Amino acid sequence: MFLKGLQHKSAKKVLTKKLKNTATKEVSSKPIQSVGVIVNADVLEDFQHIIKSLKLNVVIDVLCYHKNFLKTREINYPVFYEKDFGWKGKAKTDELKQFLEKPYDLLISYYSDDSVPLQLASGLQKATFKVGIAGSNQEIHDVIIQTKENEVATFAKELHTYLHILNKL
Repeated sequence: MFLKGLQHKSAKKVLTKKLKNTATKEVSSKPIQSVGVIVNADVLEDFQHIIKSLKLNVVIDVLCYHKNFLKTREINYPVFYEKDFGWKGKAKTDELKQFLEKPYDLLISYYSDDSVPLQLASGLQKATFKVGIAGSNQEIHDVIIQTKENEVATFAKELHTYLHILNKL
């Protein structure tokens, strides 16, 4: 437990340092070609509903977070766990490394949980434009949409509004 606390502290320090070194971004009007979505699958089990609601004609990759590994859980999607981040926020699994390294045009952090692994995944991802929902860390995201996790239709409508305003669709 003590080591886990130290590990979280070192990961948060790395994330804070990265966020402080990030200069103010200029939003380009380049249309979105790829979308990454990070979902807390412990809270929202039907994440496919989010993808359908977005109605974007682009490649959408989803990465789901589960707090604990369960052998009885049948997993048909890319997933990461708290143990998949090492010291200083280093990704341990290839699947997580690939997601964090891929340069998405839009990253959607669809969680309101304030857990360290979810913040690390969103903060360390190299997307050019990041969108979160109410409850997620405002320092990580460019836009926060004030909805709850169960209000998928409202989120999709608001996201489309902002993307049209920014000439990204």
